[in-house]
Amino acid sequence: MKRKALLVAGVLAWAGAAQGEVLEITGEFPANNREASFLESISVDRFGGSDGTALQIAIERALGGSQFELLGGRTGRDTAEGSISGSISSGVDESSFRKKEKQCVSKDDKGKCLKEEQVEIGCKRRIIDIKADIRIVRNTDGRILYSQPKPFREEVEWCRGNSPERTTEDVIEGAIRDIAGSLRGDLVPHVDTYKIRVRENTKGLSKDVANRFKELVKLTKRDPQGACRGWEVMQTEAAGYPSLLFNLGLCAEQRGDYEKALGLYQDAALAGANEGREGFTRATRLVEGRADAQERAKRKRG
Repeated sequence: MKRKALLVAGVLAWAGAAQGEVLEITGEFPANNREASFLESISVDRFGGSDGTALQIAIERALGGSQFELLGGRTGRDTAEGSISGSISSGVDESSFRKKEKQCVSKDDKGKCLKEEQVEIGCKRRIIDIKADIRIVRNTDGRILYSQPKPFREEVEWCRGNSPERTTEDVIEGAIRDIAGSLRGDLVPHVDTYKIRVRENTKGLSKDVANRFKELVKLTKRDPQGACRGWEVMQTEAAGYPSLLFNLGLCAEQRGDYEKALGLYQDAALAGANEGREGFTRATRLVEGRADAQERAKRKRG
């Protein structure tokens, strides 16, 4: 859920980018399941179900290039710090039905429709249900670090003369890849580059201060660091002003000073800038991402 909220915030940020000035930021976010992400080596064990082997291979491919050392075979199962297992089942239900559709039943010699009637036509409905369950166990103590259902459902209809865009096999194959990809999203930290719109509201500022604030907003296009330095200077003139606090929070986030960004976003939210709440959540995740990276490095050295 945390990552979903973060993605929604990112979409809103990009949408805002088309309407105002932005700061571009790059940061590392933690895995959704932080404890499982600390495992150094993992074996992907057999999955139950007719598509179990396909899911097993898809997970191995999805986790390739991650922080995990992937181990296979009996040796892998015996020596890996953690193991991934589970099951997957799929069901396909295809049925026929009829529905009425308006069609032309009479045309003139130029092809123009003269009369339309409700005509009953034959159609088909296909429902594909996939239920996957994935579990990760830390082998050193048997603790279950991750246990999640991964459901998938697609329902499509088509009528005489048409056909579904994808075959049943293609849908199931794509769903398995998506399930494996979502597991990677849960286990692997990720570096994102994103754009957040600066706050431009100057209501309540004196005319002179407001004009200089707006000029700094424009400056973010060609010199974001210069704009940040300008807002730093304005702190004595606009102390506690929500737009200034939020923009300074963005500046701190951009340069990687996440702890300072947390305080600024919190103050901005208390001063009335709703964007500060999203910024606080995002900066909290960035603090966690940095701490997790340091912890993984420490464990590797140890």
